[in-house]
Amino acid sequence: DDGFYMVLWKTQDSNLDVTKFYRIKVLIDGSSVPLGIADVDPVSSMKELKNTRTGEVIPLLDDSSLPIKFRVETGALCIVGALCNSVTVTNNDPSGFQIVTVDGGAGAIAGAKFPNGWLPPGGPQSVVVTISSFNTGVSNTGTGTETIPCHAGLPLEQFPGCFKFTTTPALAPINGESGPQFAKRVTVAVCYLLQGSGDSREKFAEMYASGPNEPPHALDDASDVGILGPNARSCATSVIGLNNSKGVTGLASAGWRKLKGGLGRVFGVETAYAVDLGLGGFADQFSNVGPALSARIDTVSPAHFTLPTGGTVQPFARIVGSNHHDNEHQYSTGLGGITVTFVASANTTLSPQGTEGGTATQLTATTSTGPIDGSPTSGGGYATVNWTIPNTPGTYTLTANGPATGGPVTFTATVPASLAINFENYPTGAGVCDGSGACSVTNEFASRGVVFSFSIPDETASLCRTIHGPIGEGSNYGVSPQSTDCSGWISGFVTMSFAAHPTTVEFTLEGNDSGSEGPFPVTAFDPSGAPLTVTRSTVVTYMDQFENTFRRETRRVTSPNGIASVVVDSNGAVRIIDNLLIVP
Repeated sequence: DDGFYMVLWKTQDSNLDVTKFYRIKVLIDGSSVPLGIADVDPVSSMKELKNTRTGEVIPLLDDSSLPIKFRVETGALCIVGALCNSVTVTNNDPSGFQIVTVDGGAGAIAGAKFPNGWLPPGGPQSVVVTISSFNTGVSNTGTGTETIPCHAGLPLEQFPGCFKFTTTPALAPINGESGPQFAKRVTVAVCYLLQGSGDSREKFAEMYASGPNEPPHALDDASDVGILGPNARSCATSVIGLNNSKGVTGLASAGWRKLKGGLGRVFGVETAYAVDLGLGGFADQFSNVGPALSARIDTVSPAHFTLPTGGTVQPFARIVGSNHHDNEHQYSTGLGGITVTFVASANTTLSPQGTEGGTATQLTATTSTGPIDGSPTSGGGYATVNWTIPNTPGTYTLTANGPATGGPVTFTATVPASLAINFENYPTGAGVCDGSGACSVTNEFASRGVVFSFSIPDETASLCRTIHGPIGEGSNYGVSPQSTDCSGWISGFVTMSFAAHPTTVEFTLEGNDSGSEGPFPVTAFDPSGAPLTVTRSTVVTYMDQFENTFRRETRRVTSPNGIASVVVDSNGAVRIIDNLLIVP
Protein backbone atom coordinates (compact mmCIF):
# COMPACT_ATOMS: atom_id res chain seq x y z
CA ASP A 1 0.00 0.00 0.00
CA ASP A 2 2.92 2.38 0.58
CA GLY A 3 4.24 1.79 -2.95
CA PHE A 4 7.36 -0.22 -1.91
CA TYR A 5 8.33 -3.43 -3.68
CA MET A 6 11.15 -5.92 -3.24
CA VAL A 7 12.48 -8.91 -5.13
CA LEU A 8 15.23 -11.35 -4.15
CA TRP A 9 17.93 -12.07 -6.69
CA LYS A 10 19.62 -15.44 -6.24
CA THR A 11 22.93 -14.42 -7.75
CA GLN A 12 24.28 -17.95 -7.84
CA ASP A 13 21.59 -18.85 -10.44
CA SER A 14 22.82 -16.19 -12.83
CA ASN A 15 26.36 -17.41 -13.36
CA LEU A 16 27.69 -13.85 -13.41
CA ASP A 17 30.75 -12.90 -15.42
CA VAL A 18 32.93 -10.49 -13.42
CA THR A 19 34.36 -9.07 -16.65
CA LYS A 20 30.96 -7.78 -17.75
CA PHE A 21 28.40 -5.26 -16.56
CA TYR A 22 24.72 -5.97 -15.94
CA ARG A 23 21.68 -3.70 -16.04
CA ILE A 24 18.63 -4.23 -13.84
CA LYS A 25 15.35 -2.74 -15.11
CA VAL A 26 12.07 -2.23 -13.29
CA LEU A 27 8.92 -2.09 -15.43
CA ILE A 28 5.19 -2.12 -14.81
CA ASP A 29 3.57 -5.14 -16.40
CA GLY A 30 2.46 -4.27 -19.92
CA SER A 31 4.88 -1.36 -20.33
CA SER A 32 8.12 -1.36 -22.33
CA VAL A 33 9.38 1.83 -20.69
CA PRO A 34 11.57 1.17 -17.59
CA LEU A 35 10.60 3.01 -14.45
CA GLY A 36 14.21 2.90 -13.41
CA ILE A 37 17.51 1.14 -14.08
CA ALA A 38 20.55 0.08 -12.09
CA ASP A 39 23.93 -0.85 -13.57
CA VAL A 40 25.87 -3.59 -11.74
CA ASP A 41 29.58 -4.42 -11.81
CA PRO A 42 30.22 -7.90 -10.30
CA VAL A 43 33.35 -8.31 -8.14
CA SER A 44 35.57 -11.35 -7.69
CA SER A 45 36.54 -11.11 -4.06
CA MET A 46 35.22 -9.94 -0.72
CA LYS A 47 38.03 -7.39 -0.57
CA GLU A 48 36.39 -5.42 -3.33
CA LEU A 49 33.07 -5.13 -1.55
CA LYS A 50 33.29 -1.62 -0.24
CA ASN A 51 30.69 1.09 0.02
CA THR A 52 31.61 3.67 -2.64
CA ARG A 53 30.59 6.50 -0.36
CA THR A 54 32.11 5.48 2.97
CA GLY A 55 34.77 2.99 1.92
CA GLU A 56 33.48 0.51 4.49
CA VAL A 57 33.59 -3.21 3.70
CA ILE A 58 30.16 -4.83 3.35
CA PRO A 59 30.28 -8.38 4.66
CA LEU A 60 28.07 -10.68 2.63
CA LEU A 61 28.33 -14.41 1.96
CA ASP A 62 28.98 -15.44 -1.62
CA ASP A 63 26.11 -16.95 -3.59
CA SER A 64 23.50 -15.35 -1.39
CA SER A 65 20.23 -13.68 -2.35
CA LEU A 66 20.40 -9.98 -3.06
CA PRO A 67 17.32 -7.96 -2.01
CA ILE A 68 16.38 -5.35 -4.60
CA LYS A 69 14.05 -2.74 -3.15
CA PHE A 70 12.27 -0.01 -5.05
CA ARG A 71 9.20 2.18 -4.90
CA VAL A 72 6.66 2.95 -7.63
CA GLU A 73 5.49 6.49 -7.09
CA THR A 74 2.40 8.24 -8.37
CA GLY A 75 3.28 9.45 -11.85
CA ALA A 76 5.79 6.66 -12.38
CA LEU A 77 4.86 6.14 -16.04
CA CYS A 78 5.04 9.83 -16.89
CA ILE A 79 7.67 10.81 -19.41
CA VAL A 80 10.27 13.42 -18.70
CA GLY A 81 9.26 16.89 -19.90
CA ALA A 82 5.53 16.20 -20.00
CA LEU A 83 2.82 17.44 -17.67
CA CYS A 84 1.45 14.18 -16.42
CA ASN A 85 0.01 11.91 -13.74
CA SER A 86 0.02 8.13 -13.46
CA VAL A 87 -2.19 6.29 -10.92
CA THR A 88 -3.39 2.74 -10.29
CA VAL A 89 -7.15 2.40 -10.87
CA THR A 90 -9.15 -0.67 -9.87
CA ASN A 91 -12.49 -1.97 -11.06
CA ASN A 92 -14.29 -1.57 -7.75
CA ASP A 93 -14.15 1.28 -5.26
CA PRO A 94 -16.33 1.80 -2.18
CA SER A 95 -17.29 5.28 -3.43
CA GLY A 96 -18.59 3.87 -6.72
CA PHE A 97 -16.02 5.63 -8.87
CA GLN A 98 -12.41 6.80 -9.01
CA ILE A 99 -10.99 10.02 -10.46
CA VAL A 100 -7.50 10.61 -11.84
CA THR A 101 -6.53 14.24 -12.41
CA VAL A 102 -3.55 16.32 -13.45
CA ASP A 103 -2.99 19.47 -11.42
CA GLY A 104 -1.94 22.60 -13.25
CA GLY A 105 -1.27 24.75 -10.20
CA ALA A 106 -4.72 26.33 -9.94
CA GLY A 107 -6.56 23.03 -9.93
CA ALA A 108 -7.10 20.03 -12.16
CA ILE A 109 -6.72 20.82 -15.86
CA ALA A 110 -7.21 17.27 -17.15
CA GLY A 111 -8.65 14.09 -15.76
CA ALA A 112 -10.90 11.09 -16.05
CA LYS A 113 -13.69 9.61 -13.94
CA PHE A 114 -13.94 5.79 -13.78
CA PRO A 115 -17.21 4.14 -12.69
CA ASN A 116 -17.09 0.77 -10.96
CA GLY A 117 -17.22 -2.04 -13.49
CA TRP A 118 -15.42 -0.08 -16.23
CA LEU A 119 -12.87 -2.85 -16.75
CA PRO A 120 -14.20 -5.83 -18.75
CA PRO A 121 -14.47 -9.16 -16.94
CA GLY A 122 -11.83 -11.70 -17.89
CA GLY A 123 -9.11 -9.09 -18.10
CA PRO A 124 -7.01 -7.18 -15.59
CA GLN A 125 -9.07 -5.74 -12.77
CA SER A 126 -6.42 -3.17 -11.86
CA VAL A 127 -4.44 -1.03 -14.32
CA VAL A 128 -2.21 2.02 -14.24
CA VAL A 129 -3.87 5.03 -15.87
CA THR A 130 -1.57 7.68 -17.27
CA ILE A 131 -2.69 11.11 -18.46
CA SER A 132 0.11 12.98 -20.17
CA SER A 133 0.41 16.14 -22.25
CA PHE A 134 1.10 15.55 -25.93
CA ASN A 135 3.64 17.75 -27.70
CA THR A 136 1.85 19.46 -30.58
CA GLY A 137 4.90 21.44 -31.67
CA VAL A 138 4.47 25.05 -32.78
CA SER A 139 0.84 26.09 -32.44
CA ASN A 140 -1.02 29.07 -33.86
CA THR A 141 -4.19 29.64 -31.89
CA GLY A 142 -5.42 32.27 -34.36
CA THR A 143 -5.51 29.78 -37.22
CA GLY A 144 -5.99 26.67 -35.13
CA THR A 145 -2.94 24.95 -36.59
CA GLU A 146 -0.27 22.76 -35.01
CA THR A 147 2.93 21.39 -36.53
CA ILE A 148 2.20 18.06 -34.83
CA PRO A 149 -1.61 17.90 -34.71
CA CYS A 150 -3.22 16.19 -31.77
CA HIS A 151 -5.53 14.41 -34.20
CA ALA A 152 -3.66 13.62 -37.40
CA GLY A 153 -5.84 13.85 -40.49
CA LEU A 154 -8.67 15.78 -38.82
CA PRO A 155 -9.50 18.78 -41.08
CA LEU A 156 -10.55 21.04 -38.22
CA GLU A 157 -8.87 23.80 -36.26
CA GLN A 158 -7.09 22.32 -33.24
CA PHE A 159 -5.69 24.03 -30.19
CA PRO A 160 -2.72 23.54 -27.82
CA GLY A 161 -3.23 21.24 -24.89
CA CYS A 162 -3.66 17.75 -26.30
CA PHE A 163 -3.56 14.86 -23.79
CA LYS A 164 -2.72 11.21 -24.20
CA PHE A 165 -4.81 8.86 -22.03
CA THR A 166 -3.42 5.32 -21.66
CA THR A 167 -3.73 2.23 -19.49
CA THR A 168 -0.92 -0.12 -18.53
CA PRO A 169 -1.26 -2.83 -19.52
CA ALA A 170 -3.11 -1.79 -22.67
CA LEU A 171 -6.64 -3.18 -22.80
CA ALA A 172 -7.74 -5.34 -25.71
CA PRO A 173 -10.93 -4.43 -27.61
CA ILE A 174 -13.93 -6.20 -26.15
CA ASN A 175 -15.34 -7.24 -29.53
CA GLY A 176 -12.24 -8.39 -31.34
CA GLU A 177 -9.72 -6.36 -33.35
CA SER A 178 -11.30 -2.94 -32.84
CA GLY A 179 -13.97 -1.21 -30.85
CA PRO A 180 -14.58 -0.34 -27.20
CA GLN A 181 -12.04 -1.32 -24.57
CA PHE A 182 -14.18 -0.38 -21.57
CA ALA A 183 -17.24 -2.19 -20.24
CA LYS A 184 -18.63 1.18 -19.10
CA ARG A 185 -17.86 4.56 -20.61
CA VAL A 186 -15.31 6.74 -18.84
CA THR A 187 -15.73 10.51 -18.57
CA VAL A 188 -12.68 12.45 -19.74
CA ALA A 189 -12.14 16.20 -19.42
CA VAL A 190 -9.47 18.71 -20.32
CA CYS A 191 -9.04 22.45 -19.99
CA TYR A 192 -9.80 24.72 -22.96
CA LEU A 193 -7.52 27.51 -24.14
CA LEU A 194 -10.40 29.64 -25.49
CA GLN A 195 -12.55 29.25 -22.38
CA GLY A 196 -13.80 32.69 -21.35
CA SER A 197 -11.91 34.38 -24.21
CA GLY A 198 -14.95 35.77 -26.02
CA ASP A 199 -13.57 34.38 -29.28
CA SER A 200 -16.37 33.61 -31.76
CA ARG A 201 -15.08 30.04 -31.92
CA GLU A 202 -15.20 29.51 -28.15
CA LYS A 203 -18.58 27.76 -27.86
CA PHE A 204 -18.07 25.57 -30.93
CA ALA A 205 -15.16 23.52 -29.61
CA GLU A 206 -15.79 19.85 -29.20
CA MET A 207 -13.86 17.02 -27.60
CA TYR A 208 -12.24 14.72 -30.16
CA ALA A 209 -10.39 11.46 -29.69
CA SER A 210 -7.99 9.64 -32.00
CA GLY A 211 -5.43 6.88 -31.90
CA PRO A 212 -3.45 4.39 -34.01
CA ASN A 213 -6.55 2.24 -34.60
CA GLU A 214 -9.09 4.94 -33.89
CA PRO A 215 -9.85 7.55 -36.59
CA PRO A 216 -10.55 11.05 -35.21
CA HIS A 217 -14.09 11.31 -33.94
CA ALA A 218 -16.12 13.56 -31.66
CA LEU A 219 -16.99 12.30 -28.19
CA ASP A 220 -20.48 12.58 -26.80
CA ASP A 221 -20.71 15.62 -24.55
CA ALA A 222 -20.32 15.17 -20.79
CA SER A 223 -19.95 17.50 -17.84
CA ASP A 224 -16.47 18.20 -16.51
CA VAL A 225 -17.83 19.04 -13.04
CA GLY A 226 -15.98 17.10 -10.37
CA ILE A 227 -12.99 16.51 -12.64
CA LEU A 228 -11.64 19.93 -13.61
CA GLY A 229 -10.90 22.65 -11.12
CA PRO A 230 -13.38 25.54 -11.42
CA ASN A 231 -10.50 28.00 -11.82
CA ALA A 232 -8.53 25.84 -14.21
CA ARG A 233 -10.90 25.30 -17.13
CA SER A 234 -8.94 27.79 -19.22
CA CYS A 235 -5.47 26.45 -20.04
CA ALA A 236 -2.64 28.68 -18.88
CA THR A 237 -0.46 29.78 -21.79
CA SER A 238 2.65 29.26 -19.66
CA VAL A 239 2.29 25.49 -19.83
CA ILE A 240 1.61 25.21 -23.55
CA GLY A 241 4.29 23.72 -25.76
CA LEU A 242 6.24 21.81 -23.12
CA ASN A 243 8.74 19.24 -24.35
CA ASN A 244 7.47 15.73 -24.88
CA SER A 245 10.86 14.00 -24.86
CA LYS A 246 11.08 10.58 -23.27
CA GLY A 247 13.46 9.71 -20.48
CA VAL A 248 14.19 7.18 -17.78
CA THR A 249 15.24 7.86 -14.22
CA GLY A 250 18.62 6.16 -14.32
CA LEU A 251 20.60 5.31 -11.21
CA ALA A 252 24.25 6.20 -11.64
CA SER A 253 26.64 3.30 -12.06
CA ALA A 254 28.91 4.74 -9.38
CA GLY A 255 26.26 3.99 -6.78
CA TRP A 256 25.66 0.51 -8.12
CA ARG A 257 29.06 -0.99 -8.70
CA LYS A 258 28.84 -3.41 -5.79
CA LEU A 259 26.74 -6.44 -6.54
CA LYS A 260 26.04 -7.27 -2.91
CA GLY A 261 25.56 -3.69 -1.80
CA GLY A 262 21.79 -3.65 -2.35
CA LEU A 263 19.72 -0.86 -3.87
CA GLY A 264 20.86 2.40 -2.43
CA ARG A 265 17.94 4.51 -3.69
CA VAL A 266 14.33 4.31 -4.81
CA PHE A 267 13.14 3.69 -8.35
CA GLY A 268 10.86 6.52 -9.38
CA VAL A 269 10.01 9.24 -11.87
CA GLU A 270 9.10 12.82 -11.10
CA THR A 271 5.42 13.62 -11.24
CA ALA A 272 4.57 16.25 -13.87
CA TYR A 273 1.40 17.96 -15.06
CA ALA A 274 -0.68 18.30 -18.25
CA VAL A 275 -2.71 20.86 -20.17
CA ASP A 276 -5.70 20.92 -22.56
CA LEU A 277 -9.33 21.94 -23.16
CA GLY A 278 -12.21 22.72 -20.77
CA LEU A 279 -14.61 20.15 -22.14
CA GLY A 280 -15.97 16.81 -21.08
CA GLY A 281 -16.74 13.72 -23.14
CA PHE A 282 -17.60 10.03 -22.83
CA ALA A 283 -14.86 7.64 -23.99
CA ASP A 284 -15.04 3.89 -24.47
CA GLN A 285 -11.32 3.54 -25.21
CA PHE A 286 -8.20 5.59 -24.54
CA SER A 287 -6.12 7.57 -27.00
CA ASN A 288 -5.27 11.20 -27.73
CA VAL A 289 -7.96 13.54 -26.45
CA GLY A 290 -8.09 17.22 -27.32
CA PRO A 291 -10.23 20.08 -28.60
CA ALA A 292 -11.16 20.83 -32.18
CA LEU A 293 -13.41 23.48 -33.68
CA SER A 294 -16.60 21.77 -34.83
CA ALA A 295 -17.33 23.58 -38.09
CA ARG A 296 -18.89 22.77 -41.45
CA ILE A 297 -18.37 24.30 -44.89
CA ASP A 298 -21.26 24.67 -47.36
CA THR A 299 -22.07 26.49 -50.57
CA VAL A 300 -24.17 29.65 -50.29
CA SER A 301 -24.46 30.83 -53.87
CA PRO A 302 -25.79 28.39 -56.48
CA ALA A 303 -23.38 25.53 -56.86
CA HIS A 304 -23.85 25.53 -60.65
CA PHE A 305 -23.61 28.39 -63.12
CA THR A 306 -24.57 28.39 -66.81
CA LEU A 307 -22.60 30.95 -68.80
CA PRO A 308 -23.47 30.90 -72.52
CA THR A 309 -20.54 33.14 -73.43
CA GLY A 310 -18.30 32.71 -70.37
CA GLY A 311 -17.80 35.48 -67.86
CA THR A 312 -17.07 36.14 -64.17
CA VAL A 313 -19.12 34.88 -61.24
CA GLN A 314 -18.84 35.08 -57.44
CA PRO A 315 -19.27 31.69 -55.73
CA PHE A 316 -19.83 32.03 -51.97
CA ALA A 317 -18.82 29.38 -49.44
CA ARG A 318 -19.69 29.60 -45.75
CA ILE A 319 -18.22 28.08 -42.60
CA VAL A 320 -20.62 27.68 -39.69
CA GLY A 321 -20.21 26.31 -36.19
CA SER A 322 -21.75 22.87 -36.35
CA ASN A 323 -22.01 21.97 -32.69
CA HIS A 324 -22.42 24.33 -29.75
CA HIS A 325 -21.09 22.36 -26.78
CA ASP A 326 -24.01 23.47 -24.66
CA ASN A 327 -26.27 21.86 -27.33
CA GLU A 328 -27.54 25.17 -28.68
CA HIS A 329 -27.19 27.03 -32.00
CA GLN A 330 -26.16 24.10 -34.13
CA TYR A 331 -25.53 25.06 -37.79
CA SER A 332 -26.71 28.62 -37.16
CA THR A 333 -23.69 30.82 -36.57
CA GLY A 334 -21.16 31.74 -39.21
CA LEU A 335 -17.55 31.81 -38.04
CA GLY A 336 -15.49 34.76 -39.18
CA GLY A 337 -11.75 35.00 -39.61
CA ILE A 338 -11.26 31.47 -41.00
CA THR A 339 -9.21 30.90 -44.14
CA VAL A 340 -10.90 29.24 -47.11
CA THR A 341 -8.82 28.02 -50.05
CA PHE A 342 -10.33 28.17 -53.56
CA VAL A 343 -8.79 26.04 -56.33
CA ALA A 344 -9.90 26.54 -59.95
CA SER A 345 -9.75 24.02 -62.77
CA ALA A 346 -7.61 24.53 -65.85
CA ASN A 347 -8.32 27.49 -68.14
CA THR A 348 -10.17 29.41 -65.43
CA THR A 349 -8.71 32.10 -63.20
CA LEU A 350 -9.33 33.65 -59.79
CA SER A 351 -9.02 37.13 -58.37
CA PRO A 352 -9.96 38.61 -54.97
CA GLN A 353 -13.50 39.79 -54.48
CA GLY A 354 -14.02 43.21 -56.06
CA THR A 355 -11.10 42.91 -58.48
CA GLU A 356 -10.87 41.81 -62.10
CA GLY A 357 -8.35 40.28 -64.42
CA GLY A 358 -6.78 37.82 -61.99
CA THR A 359 -4.44 35.08 -63.20
CA ALA A 360 -4.35 32.86 -60.08
CA THR A 361 -5.62 29.29 -60.10
CA GLN A 362 -5.51 29.02 -56.29
CA LEU A 363 -6.51 31.78 -53.90
CA THR A 364 -7.37 32.11 -50.23
CA ALA A 365 -10.10 34.26 -48.72
CA THR A 366 -11.01 34.92 -45.10
CA THR A 367 -14.55 34.37 -43.90
CA SER A 368 -16.43 37.52 -43.00
CA THR A 369 -17.57 38.46 -39.52
CA GLY A 370 -20.80 40.06 -40.78
CA PRO A 371 -23.72 38.93 -42.96
CA ILE A 372 -23.89 39.32 -46.73
CA ASP A 373 -27.69 39.44 -46.99
CA GLY A 374 -28.36 42.41 -44.74
CA SER A 375 -29.88 40.27 -42.01
CA PRO A 376 -28.11 40.87 -38.70
CA THR A 377 -29.21 37.45 -37.42
CA SER A 378 -27.61 35.48 -40.25
CA GLY A 379 -24.11 35.98 -38.91
CA GLY A 380 -20.89 35.90 -40.89
CA GLY A 381 -18.68 33.10 -42.10
CA TYR A 382 -18.80 33.93 -45.82
CA ALA A 383 -15.86 33.76 -48.22
CA THR A 384 -15.77 34.35 -51.97
CA VAL A 385 -13.55 35.10 -54.95
CA ASN A 386 -14.10 36.25 -58.51
CA TRP A 387 -14.05 33.23 -60.83
CA THR A 388 -13.52 33.96 -64.51
CA ILE A 389 -14.70 31.39 -67.08
CA PRO A 390 -13.61 31.40 -70.75
CA ASN A 391 -16.12 31.34 -73.60
CA THR A 392 -14.87 27.93 -74.71
CA PRO A 393 -17.67 25.34 -74.37
CA GLY A 394 -17.15 22.91 -71.51
CA THR A 395 -17.71 22.30 -67.81
CA TYR A 396 -15.35 23.93 -65.32
CA THR A 397 -14.96 23.32 -61.57
CA LEU A 398 -13.94 25.30 -58.52
CA THR A 399 -13.40 23.79 -55.08
CA ALA A 400 -13.46 25.56 -51.73
CA ASN A 401 -12.14 24.07 -48.52
CA GLY A 402 -11.17 25.11 -45.03
CA PRO A 403 -10.73 23.69 -41.52
CA ALA A 404 -14.22 22.19 -41.50
CA THR A 405 -16.15 19.04 -42.25
CA GLY A 406 -18.17 18.70 -45.44
CA GLY A 407 -15.36 19.90 -47.67
CA PRO A 408 -14.20 20.44 -50.19
CA VAL A 409 -17.38 21.87 -51.68
CA THR A 410 -17.50 22.10 -55.46
CA PHE A 411 -18.89 24.73 -57.79
CA THR A 412 -19.38 24.05 -61.51
CA ALA A 413 -19.77 26.38 -64.47
CA THR A 414 -20.99 25.22 -67.85
CA VAL A 415 -20.39 27.01 -71.12
CA PRO A 416 -22.76 25.24 -73.53
CA ALA A 417 -21.70 24.25 -77.02
CA SER A 418 -23.69 27.11 -78.57
CA LEU A 419 -24.70 27.55 -82.19
CA ALA A 420 -23.63 30.95 -83.46
CA ILE A 421 -24.93 31.94 -86.88
CA ASN A 422 -22.85 34.71 -88.34
CA PHE A 423 -24.66 35.93 -91.42
CA GLU A 424 -21.48 37.56 -92.66
CA ASN A 425 -20.27 34.01 -93.35
CA TYR A 426 -23.36 32.70 -95.09
CA PRO A 427 -23.11 29.00 -96.04
CA THR A 428 -21.24 28.30 -99.26
CA GLY A 429 -23.55 27.57 -102.19
CA ALA A 430 -26.50 29.50 -100.80
CA GLY A 431 -26.30 32.04 -103.57
CA VAL A 432 -24.84 35.46 -104.12
CA CYS A 433 -26.49 38.09 -101.98
CA ASP A 434 -25.62 41.59 -103.04
CA GLY A 435 -27.12 44.96 -102.31
CA SER A 436 -29.80 44.70 -104.95
CA GLY A 437 -30.98 41.14 -104.45
CA ALA A 438 -31.98 38.69 -101.77
CA CYS A 439 -31.36 35.01 -101.03
CA SER A 440 -33.99 32.85 -99.39
CA VAL A 441 -32.98 31.51 -95.98
CA THR A 442 -36.09 29.48 -95.31
CA ASN A 443 -34.34 26.11 -95.57
CA GLU A 444 -30.63 26.81 -95.38
CA PHE A 445 -30.54 26.60 -91.55
CA ALA A 446 -33.10 23.83 -91.09
CA SER A 447 -30.30 21.28 -90.72
CA ARG A 448 -29.04 23.38 -87.80
CA GLY A 449 -32.40 23.33 -86.07
CA VAL A 450 -33.55 26.83 -87.09
CA VAL A 451 -36.31 27.73 -89.55
CA PHE A 452 -37.15 31.32 -90.52
CA SER A 453 -40.63 32.17 -91.72
CA PHE A 454 -42.51 35.33 -92.68
CA SER A 455 -46.11 36.16 -91.77
CA ILE A 456 -47.21 37.72 -95.09
CA PRO A 457 -48.44 35.08 -97.57
CA ASP A 458 -46.09 34.31 -100.43
CA GLU A 459 -43.28 36.16 -98.72
CA THR A 460 -40.16 34.64 -97.12
CA ALA A 461 -37.50 35.76 -94.78
CA SER A 462 -34.43 36.61 -96.79
CA LEU A 463 -30.78 37.25 -96.31
CA CYS A 464 -29.85 40.71 -97.51
CA ARG A 465 -27.09 43.23 -97.17
CA THR A 466 -27.82 46.68 -95.87
CA ILE A 467 -26.72 49.55 -98.05
CA HIS A 468 -26.78 51.98 -95.18
CA GLY A 469 -24.08 51.03 -92.65
CA PRO A 470 -22.57 53.19 -89.91
CA ILE A 471 -19.96 55.65 -91.14
CA GLY A 472 -16.68 53.83 -91.56
CA GLU A 473 -18.14 50.33 -91.06
CA GLY A 474 -19.37 49.27 -94.47
CA SER A 475 -22.42 47.14 -95.10
CA ASN A 476 -23.92 44.43 -92.89
CA TYR A 477 -25.63 41.09 -93.69
CA GLY A 478 -28.67 39.69 -91.92
CA VAL A 479 -32.15 38.23 -92.21
CA SER A 480 -34.65 40.78 -93.51
CA PRO A 481 -38.43 40.75 -92.93
CA GLN A 482 -39.06 41.02 -96.65
CA SER A 483 -38.37 39.12 -99.86
CA THR A 484 -36.66 41.81 -101.85
CA ASP A 485 -33.60 43.87 -101.02
CA CYS A 486 -32.97 45.97 -97.96
CA SER A 487 -34.00 49.28 -99.42
CA GLY A 488 -37.32 49.34 -97.61
CA TRP A 489 -39.36 47.63 -94.88
CA ILE A 490 -42.62 45.79 -94.94
CA SER A 491 -44.67 45.52 -91.78
CA GLY A 492 -44.92 41.87 -90.79
CA PHE A 493 -43.42 39.21 -88.59
CA VAL A 494 -40.28 37.10 -88.94
CA THR A 495 -40.48 33.91 -86.85
CA MET A 496 -37.47 31.89 -85.76
CA SER A 497 -38.52 28.34 -84.82
CA PHE A 498 -36.11 26.08 -82.87
CA ALA A 499 -36.50 22.33 -83.25
CA ALA A 500 -34.20 21.50 -80.31
CA HIS A 501 -35.85 23.96 -77.91
CA PRO A 502 -32.66 25.70 -76.67
CA THR A 503 -32.51 27.35 -73.24
CA THR A 504 -31.06 30.67 -74.46
CA VAL A 505 -31.40 32.62 -77.68
CA GLU A 506 -29.62 35.92 -78.32
CA PHE A 507 -29.58 38.10 -81.45
CA THR A 508 -29.17 41.65 -82.73
CA LEU A 509 -31.82 43.81 -84.38
CA GLU A 510 -30.96 46.73 -86.63
CA GLY A 511 -33.27 49.32 -88.13
CA ASN A 512 -34.77 52.76 -88.24
CA ASP A 513 -34.47 54.87 -85.10
CA SER A 514 -37.39 57.20 -85.57
CA GLY A 515 -38.82 57.97 -82.17
CA SER A 516 -42.29 56.74 -83.06
CA GLU A 517 -41.29 53.07 -83.23
CA GLY A 518 -39.62 52.80 -79.84
CA PRO A 519 -37.93 49.48 -78.93
CA PHE A 520 -38.31 46.85 -81.63
CA PRO A 521 -41.19 44.52 -80.61
CA VAL A 522 -40.17 40.89 -79.90
CA THR A 523 -42.16 38.02 -78.39
CA ALA A 524 -41.09 34.47 -77.47
CA PHE A 525 -42.83 31.23 -76.46
CA ASP A 526 -41.86 28.00 -74.75
CA PRO A 527 -42.87 24.55 -76.10
CA SER A 528 -46.22 24.73 -74.30
CA GLY A 529 -47.05 28.08 -75.91
CA ALA A 530 -46.50 30.12 -72.75
CA PRO A 531 -44.95 33.56 -73.36
CA LEU A 532 -41.39 34.19 -72.23
CA THR A 533 -39.60 37.31 -71.05
CA VAL A 534 -37.39 39.02 -73.62
CA THR A 535 -34.64 41.28 -72.27
CA ARG A 536 -33.18 44.24 -74.15
CA SER A 537 -29.63 45.51 -73.80
CA THR A 538 -26.67 46.94 -75.68
CA VAL A 539 -28.57 49.68 -77.50
CA VAL A 540 -26.32 51.54 -79.95
CA THR A 541 -27.42 54.55 -81.99
CA TYR A 542 -25.46 55.53 -85.10
CA MET A 543 -25.59 57.76 -88.18
CA ASP A 544 -25.22 56.26 -91.62
CA GLN A 545 -23.28 57.86 -94.44
CA PHE A 546 -26.37 59.83 -95.39
CA GLU A 547 -26.69 61.12 -91.82
CA ASN A 548 -29.84 59.12 -91.14
CA THR A 549 -30.29 57.84 -87.58
CA PHE A 550 -30.31 54.07 -86.97
CA ARG A 551 -29.89 51.82 -83.98
CA ARG A 552 -28.89 48.30 -82.94
CA GLU A 553 -30.39 46.38 -80.04
CA THR A 554 -29.36 43.07 -78.41
CA ARG A 555 -32.22 40.81 -77.34
CA ARG A 556 -31.98 37.71 -75.08
CA VAL A 557 -34.52 35.05 -74.16
CA THR A 558 -33.80 32.43 -71.47
CA SER A 559 -36.03 29.59 -70.32
CA PRO A 560 -35.15 26.41 -68.39
CA ASN A 561 -38.13 24.76 -70.12
CA GLY A 562 -36.76 25.52 -73.55
CA ILE A 563 -37.64 28.03 -76.28
CA ALA A 564 -39.90 27.01 -79.17
CA SER A 565 -39.97 30.25 -81.15
CA VAL A 566 -39.07 33.92 -81.19
CA VAL A 567 -41.13 36.39 -83.25
CA VAL A 568 -39.81 39.77 -84.43
CA ASP A 569 -42.36 42.43 -85.46
CA SER A 570 -40.73 44.55 -88.13
CA ASN A 571 -43.15 47.35 -87.24
CA GLY A 572 -41.98 49.06 -90.39
CA ALA A 573 -38.67 49.75 -88.71
CA VAL A 574 -36.65 46.54 -88.35
CA ARG A 575 -34.22 46.06 -91.20
CA ILE A 576 -32.28 42.90 -90.30
CA ILE A 577 -31.78 40.20 -87.67
CA ASP A 578 -28.08 39.48 -87.09
CA ASN A 579 -25.58 37.65 -84.83
CA LEU A 580 -27.85 34.78 -83.81
CA LEU A 581 -26.62 32.77 -80.79
CA ILE A 582 -28.40 29.56 -79.80
CA VAL A 583 -27.48 27.85 -76.52
CA PRO A 584 -28.67 24.26 -75.92
